[in-house]
Amino acid sequence: MKIAVFYNLKFSGAKRTVQEHVKGLKALGHTVDVYTTDEEHDIFDPRNVASNEYRYEYRQIIVYIPLLKRIVRDLSDFDVLKSIHRKIALDIDNRNYDIVLVHTDRMTQAPFILRFLKTKNVYFCMEPLKMVYEYGLRIPDNLSVFNKIYEAWNRYMRKKIDRKNARASDFSMAISYFGRELMIQAFDLYPKISYLGVDTEKFKNLNIPKKNQVLFVGQKLKLNGYEQALEAIKLIPEKIRPELKILSISKNSRERLSDGEIIKLYNESLITLSLSNLDTFGLVALESLACEVPVIAFNVAGYRETMINGETGYLVNFSAQEIANKITKLLKNPKLRTVMGKAGRKWVEEQWTWKKQIKNLETLLIEYAGNKRS
Repeated sequence: MKIAVFYNLKFSGAKRTVQEHVKGLKALGHTVDVYTTDEEHDIFDPRNVASNEYRYEYRQIIVYIPLLKRIVRDLSDFDVLKSIHRKIALDIDNRNYDIVLVHTDRMTQAPFILRFLKTKNVYFCMEPLKMVYEYGLRIPDNLSVFNKIYEAWNRYMRKKIDRKNARASDFSMAISYFGRELMIQAFDLYPKISYLGVDTEKFKNLNIPKKNQVLFVGQKLKLNGYEQALEAIKLIPEKIRPELKILSISKNSRERLSDGEIIKLYNESLITLSLSNLDTFGLVALESLACEVPVIAFNVAGYRETMINGETGYLVNFSAQEIANKITKLLKNPKLRTVMGKAGRKWVEEQWTWKKQIKNLETLLIEYAGNKRS
């Protein structure tokens, strides 16, 4: 097949997913061209893996008058960006692709390009726009009246754009069953599932010495379970209490850890805590398991699909005491940690490799390319 891929993402697991899609589909013998307005060659440089790369410049309009700066920037996303996506869609349509795989645009979530493509396309949706659906990301109470009014209008517009763009797609994919439920609720779309994967050649047991530490992955925010992680560590008896090591993925390239450094952190740790309240997939859990490190995660969202409770770690309730109890149990039982770690590695190798997930993605794309447009 001849496949066009669109994305515009900052450093993230979502951007790594684009790289794996392009690399994997090309390895299966397809022509894969990349279209983007992204200017950063960080974890993904399309020139290294794509058949062709077409890069388009988008500059937000910026003014330096305090009251107008945010408004002009947002209006730029709503209007100027749309015209660029119209141009990209026209170029794609003129090059006779079998299917267009559309990833997220960081400016709008679901991209405007979906409205303009005449070529059959599929929207690969990581999740609907979080800030307009999650209560934990609601408009802060301490804003001024003007800022509250503006923020409410801005979120209304972005929610409307995200929904309209997503619904303009011919087909759609979700990254988990939980993600599909979110898309049904937000967009009234009924996507098929295309899971993410793990590079098991990179993420593996390095057989290096362990430290008395528990790894917490995520920003230091309530919605990531940070407060419960801190409280749980304090509840563990002082004689065996581990250090809580924090891994927050930075978007600043100067502060960002390399893959090797992240994999080393997993390997040095006894247990990984992945406590996001609404993680659509649960990739951190799988990366840790690939390194043979058991995981404690909340019994919600994507973790219910990527974890096997009691075998690869534990799914727990929103209780610091329960988290502390499970950590303590694993600290006191090295053999159990080893058994769970090996079970986790086996689980990833059998079900969650990128090789397996790309093959599933290819099957769906071939199906969509042969279907009539919706």
